[in-house]
Amino acid sequence: MEKLAAIEAAQNSILEPMNLHNAIEFDELLRQRIICGWSNSPSTLEAWRAAMDTHTLSMFWVVPPSVSAQPAPQRLLGHISTQKKIEALDGQTVMHIADLFILPEHRHGGLGGAAVRALESWAKVEPYGSPDCKSITLNAISKRYIEDDGEEWRPFYARVCSSLNIEMPEKGTSNEDWYARMGYVKEREDPMYPVTLDGEKILLIAASLRKTLE
Repeated sequence: MEKLAAIEAAQNSILEPMNLHNAIEFDELLRQRIICGWSNSPSTLEAWRAAMDTHTLSMFWVVPPSVSAQPAPQRLLGHISTQKKIEALDGQTVMHIADLFILPEHRHGGLGGAAVRALESWAKVEPYGSPDCKSITLNAISKRYIEDDGEEWRPFYARVCSSLNIEMPEKGTSNEDWYARMGYVKEREDPMYPVTLDGEKILLIAASLRKTLE
């Protein structure tokens, strides 16, 4: 019954399973990652494809009903990924959500939130989730890079964004706060996201957030 529920949920979802063996989809994901500014090399996508082949990673296109009849890549308005993980400290199963991206021209219409909620609904349902899943985790760039005017935060991040050719977020628009409004609670911050600035390799600080399932 649970697998049947997963199939029915997928059929009615805003998410479409990704196939990176398809050249059109591979090229479109690479294009979107370049716009995103992160994890945007062909070798990264090839590693993701290998992980999908071994069922350790699931990736999805964001395809709202209004464009679902269009061919690829026109209907592929963004993407998101998920992994089932076993936490080392307590052995609990969690769903980890990552790589959420919506094309800039399709933002502010609720697609990102709809994609996250779709994965949340599968947290306890195979094959993407697990019946014993206890929580959902994700990471987001620390909001201090958006909100804090200290030299090591917003001014520094503005330089990073410029080097990546991406838009510097306005104050009050951090992903960390966006996820908090969706019920995710920050647990800690760690150096996590690698960037190269002025020839120096740096790890940007990321917030680790969690939503506990009932």
